[in-house]
Amino acid sequence: MERRSPCGSWLLGSLLTLALFQLPAQASGNAGNFYLAPLGGTAELPCPLLFWPSMVVSEVRWHRLSRPPHTQAVHVLRDGQDSDEDLMPEYKGRTALVRDAHQGSYTLRISKVRFEDRGPYQCLVRVGNWSREGNVTLQVAVLGSDPYIHVKGYDAGWIQLVCQSMGWFPKPWTEWRDTDGRMLPSLSETHSLDESGLFRTVVSSRVRDSTLGNVSCTVRNEVLGQEKTTAMAIGDPDPGSLSSPEVALSVVLPILGLLILLGIWLICKQKKSKEKLLYEQAMEVENLLEDHAKEKGRLHKALKKLRSELKLKRAAANAGWRRARLHFVAVTLDPNTAHPKLILSEDRRCVRLGDRKRPVPDNPERFDFVVSVLGSEHFTTGCHYWEVYVGEKTKWILGVCSESVSRKGKVTASPANGHWLVRQSHGNHYEALTSPQTSFRLKESPKCVGIFLDYDAGIISFYNVTNKSHMFTFAHSFSSPLRPFFEPCLHDEGKNTAPLIICTELQKSEELIVPKGEGKGHANGDVSLKVNPSLLSPQGSELFPINDTWPSNLSPALQGLTVPSL
Repeated sequence: MERRSPCGSWLLGSLLTLALFQLPAQASGNAGNFYLAPLGGTAELPCPLLFWPSMVVSEVRWHRLSRPPHTQAVHVLRDGQDSDEDLMPEYKGRTALVRDAHQGSYTLRISKVRFEDRGPYQCLVRVGNWSREGNVTLQVAVLGSDPYIHVKGYDAGWIQLVCQSMGWFPKPWTEWRDTDGRMLPSLSETHSLDESGLFRTVVSSRVRDSTLGNVSCTVRNEVLGQEKTTAMAIGDPDPGSLSSPEVALSVVLPILGLLILLGIWLICKQKKSKEKLLYEQAMEVENLLEDHAKEKGRLHKALKKLRSELKLKRAAANAGWRRARLHFVAVTLDPNTAHPKLILSEDRRCVRLGDRKRPVPDNPERFDFVVSVLGSEHFTTGCHYWEVYVGEKTKWILGVCSESVSRKGKVTASPANGHWLVRQSHGNHYEALTSPQTSFRLKESPKCVGIFLDYDAGIISFYNVTNKSHMFTFAHSFSSPLRPFFEPCLHDEGKNTAPLIICTELQKSEELIVPKGEGKGHANGDVSLKVNPSLLSPQGSELFPINDTWPSNLSPALQGLTVPSL
């Protein structure tokens, strides 16, 4: 047997391939062929290229010609396997390639056909280093609803008819026919697209009122070759019937007369109703005046009673404050809990917010987010009272917290989280940090705040030392050690730079408290408080450490500091 040389085999394959791509495409594969598919159905587009079934096709690609060529594909078959490379996203999962081995062709199947799928497609087949392209077109068509005919009006012996139908694609063709089957002229014809992209058709015509029989409206889809028709019957009028103008007058005139009579009756009824309403209102005013005289006497008595109760409450609040001061304790600040930005005085009784963080150890008990500091004292029983001078500060937070409160990160202050705090938010607005928060106002802003803790009774009360009034009271059952809480808050654009100062126990209240008449500028209250300079600090005028950036004029300001005494 004679064996062919490799060169001869390669030459024979090249000639066969060249012969294949020189053959004309099948009748269904030229660019003028349209393949119709229903909206939402499945479209099948056969590749118009002819090849031998025994030939090995290396790649089959389908493209949309309306898009940039060869940038993205509808479907790709490479070496007998489907590939997702460069596929258009809107076609993923909706296409499949079906091979007909007997006819030697590939068919693209598109499921769930959309309007956007219509248009020209290109099939590209590669055999070795040779390739050929063929074009087909997909057309999407929809058959709409049955036409609906209604009478629009009547004008000078003509009956105006309107026919409408919706849900068609592409734009349908419409026509009117009379009772004899003759085409009627259309007065107007409009086609509009709805939200889903389907055509809505409205076409009008007219016939003589003497026309008898069925008048039909036909809407046709030229692509599908299907149409829908609806007919309307026009009956014979009764003998001796009135003309249209006479019918209109015979109906309108009686109705107009009834409306005039109804209007006159309504006007008379409304007039009587107004007179009755005015009489009732006059009687009501008379009764109100009588009731007012009686109510005035009752209100006067109630007001007198309320004033007496208010005096008693004020007296009780003052007595509570005076009793609380009997339990005065010396409180100092714990530097191990202070936020790195807080600056404490050497005697640990003053704290203010600095401009930058200090190089302090990050121990577990130190606050690292909330600019706060705790007192050194731990309270587990008994009664304790201390006072903090806030002066002209616009914001501050004072109170008591549990020893076990979180010191790291953002903290939500509430009794449930172990905080019993009161803060000044702005101006004369104050808030008790309950859950939810309780807002209140004070008649006079405090220069000094007193905090009273009765551990055994579960009471934490706050007092305005300036006018000896009660501010707020928490009630809770305590089970863990409690510590004083101090937060000077942010600078508030330079208005809140002053420190919080823990007041020391005064030796003699008679020496430091003078009657109101001897002082000036007090809006309310009956005492004026002055500080003995010897109580400020062991260093005299140097209350704060020299290495901290306290204001140089702070010592003279403290000479006039007003603080309470026992």
